[in-house]
Amino acid sequence: MTPLNSLDELSPGQEFDLGRFALPRQEVLDFAGKYDPQYFHLDEEAAKGSIFGGLVASGLHTLSSAIGHLVRSGLISRINLAGGGMELSWPAPLPPDTEVAFTLGVVEIRPSRSKPEMGIAKLRYLLRRVDTGAVVLDAVATHFMKR
Repeated sequence: MTPLNSLDELSPGQEFDLGRFALPRQEVLDFAGKYDPQYFHLDEEAAKGSIFGGLVASGLHTLSSAIGHLVRSGLISRINLAGGGMELSWPAPLPPDTEVAFTLGVVEIRPSRSKPEMGIAKLRYLLRRVDTGAVVLDAVATHFMKR
C-alpha cells in the first residue's frame, strides 16, 4: 500500500481496503493465556456452554491485531505520531481461524489549534467476517498525524 505523506491527503468519507487476516487458534489461546484468561478464550469444552457457543478470540486480541495490520500496511507509517483514544465495540464474536476483512474509514479530520504542523484524524476500524459479513470490531480511533 502506498504510504500517505500528509494528513491533508485524507478527507471524511474516504475508505481504504486493508485486506484480510485471521487469528490462528494457537495464537488465540496464547494471547488469552497471557492477557485475557477467560474460559471462552481458553477452553474449547467450557466455551461450548458460554454465550458464544464455542471458543472465541479476545476482543483485545482482535483490536491489537487490527492495529498491527494497519501499521504493517504502511498506509499511515510516515504521518502517524501517536494515538489519542478510542471508542470501540465488538458486535459479534470472532472464532479462531475465521478470516476478516479490514476497512479503514476516515470519520473526521481537523488541524491542531496549537501545532500547525500536525492535525487530528478520527479513523474507523471496521472488521467483518468474510464468511458471514458480521462485524467483529467497530472502533473509532483518534490519531495525531503530521500535515
